[in-house]
Amino acid sequence: MTDSENDKHAVRAFGPVVDAAWLAAHLDKSDVRVVDVRPPDAYALGHIPGAVNIDLYKLKLGTSDADAITAFDQQMRDALGAIGLSAGDRVVFYEDFSGTSAARGVWVWDYLGLGESAMLDGGVRAWGAQGGAITTADYPAEPTTLKLQPDLSTLATAEQIMASIEGESEPLQIIDTRNDMEHMAGTIPGSVHLEWIHHLNPDGTFRPVEELAELYRNAGLTPERETVTYCASGFRAAHTYVVLKLLGFPNVRNYAPSWKEWGARGDLPVVRPETEERRER
Repeated sequence: MTDSENDKHAVRAFGPVVDAAWLAAHLDKSDVRVVDVRPPDAYALGHIPGAVNIDLYKLKLGTSDADAITAFDQQMRDALGAIGLSAGDRVVFYEDFSGTSAARGVWVWDYLGLGESAMLDGGVRAWGAQGGAITTADYPAEPTTLKLQPDLSTLATAEQIMASIEGESEPLQIIDTRNDMEHMAGTIPGSVHLEWIHHLNPDGTFRPVEELAELYRNAGLTPERETVTYCASGFRAAHTYVVLKLLGFPNVRNYAPSWKEWGARGDLPVVRPETEERRER
């Protein structure tokens, strides 16, 4: 790739999204770590040189009670330490395209207070399309012990959302990032429905920032208000978290347990938009 092509495609600063040109220019930097978040069989078929592998989809937060959050923190600490990551690394997460598991990596790194991270725009497909090398080599990791500093301002709990709904705290902008069928079957009261897939071009790269900003303006969402994103288990919600971070929204929380918790708890209200029926507490 020529210098002029790098200038054309590269982003000006690191995170929360970088493109293949940025990664190609920084791949050999000692503080840049590349993490392939696809299943191990996909990684084995070919990956970006130097990338280590972790299947993030297996690591979920089921509820937002304190014990579950503590267990999740420890699970993530052990899993990320096992692949040799260290606090302060600039981590680039990727999968096949600009998907939800890579976004989840960015949110997790933020939440655990480990430094800066980004997801690779277009994933390994974009990397290969722009001439990036693909390898099947293994990169054995030297395990590390991560010292976490969880940033609770990036994580929403059911109780925080309920406090907003009941007027006991400042009102939150709540975004339901699931598909139409899921949304119509039941949603959190007051939430705005904006499916995460609208962030992407047909080739799996992100739409231009100006188009993403317009998408959220048209939905009536504003950076001035604190925002909570949710889906079924916090992955699609993480994608919206990354986009809002890209757009400069300063206060965004991922309700990581998402509908897996909210929909299962009989004490939490649910609105069914199609019928306007509401399940009360």
